[in-house]
Amino acid sequence: MDFKIKTEDILKGMTNVQGITSRKTNLPVTSNVSIDAQNSQIRISATDLEVGYIGYYPAEVDEEGSTLISSKKFFEILKEFPSENIHFLMDEKNWILIRDIKNRDIEYHIAGTSTEEFPTIPGIDDVSFFEIGSSIIKQMIEKTIYIVLNEEIRSHLTGVYFEKKGREDKVFLRMVSTDGNRLSLVDQPIDREDDLIFDGGVIIPKRGLSEVLKVLKEDTRAKIGIKGNNFILSIENETFIIRLIEAEFPEYDRVIPMDNKKELKIEKDAFKSMLRRMSILSSDKYRGVKFKIDKDRLEAVTINPEIGESRESIKVSYNDEPFEIGFNPKFIIDTLNVMKSSEITIKFEDVSDPCLFLGKDDPDFISVIMPMRIK
Repeated sequence: MDFKIKTEDILKGMTNVQGITSRKTNLPVTSNVSIDAQNSQIRISATDLEVGYIGYYPAEVDEEGSTLISSKKFFEILKEFPSENIHFLMDEKNWILIRDIKNRDIEYHIAGTSTEEFPTIPGIDDVSFFEIGSSIIKQMIEKTIYIVLNEEIRSHLTGVYFEKKGREDKVFLRMVSTDGNRLSLVDQPIDREDDLIFDGGVIIPKRGLSEVLKVLKEDTRAKIGIKGNNFILSIENETFIIRLIEAEFPEYDRVIPMDNKKELKIEKDAFKSMLRRMSILSSDKYRGVKFKIDKDRLEAVTINPEIGESRESIKVSYNDEPFEIGFNPKFIIDTLNVMKSSEITIKFEDVSDPCLFLGKDDPDFISVIMPMRIK
């Protein structure tokens, strides 16, 4: 194998796979990246058996071939490489020479490995893709991924639920996530529903979506599709293939309290700043904050017997009788961080019922947070 390529092109691909190849699996070969040179391009492939990546980059190929190379070491070489172009050669014993095209004083000799034992990454040739703006899918992921669990015990909560829904005369894509104490839901209206072909909903693992977020850009178009047990997202010359979670997602519609009567409006940034100050005295044992709500004031109180207490008031607009309710402030801060609206509407019902968080500039986003009992 013998090819020349721009350093920035191959570095881009190697940057994209670091999160995949750094994960420990039961196959040591997955810490490597597959490099295939053919025609006038190279293909970079990586997998951790759950998330796969394939990227194509233009190159001057003098001799076709393929090899596996340590992903971490190759990436570190490229990061520090001083030239705009590199020359990549491999001999018959899989020893790889990486050097500067012009300056022969810079050379690396790295051991390569046969690609025979590298896991197969599912193909995408016959996938029915739906095209969507990268910024749109990025915002949908960001508004749901933040509450997804990392634990493997409740596997059905370790991913984001993705489905196509119809409401009245509209069709839209929906992403939903929950950790049992809170829920986030975001919708995106679409025009070409027939382009996205899949039945029911699927659960996309958090790990795969985290990798996708790294490459989604504001000014590009993404193609998404489902094939078998995989969610596929392609952006230009780069594709992620993510194995879906085989589990039943909770019936989330039943916990969305759209009929809550008590309504409070509050300025988001001031509210978030107050909650951050309230969190200073929190601990694993004492992490709640109590809200005392009146017509035009909200008083927040946090008491930690081991450290002290904090009390602060803020101006609000409220439509009901005085009311007290407790929350984990981190849950609210997390929600406010993904909302664009400058003013937040919170709808309550009772001290033990789920509460609804809405925003004028987040018309297709709903956040549900369970209150907590505070003595």
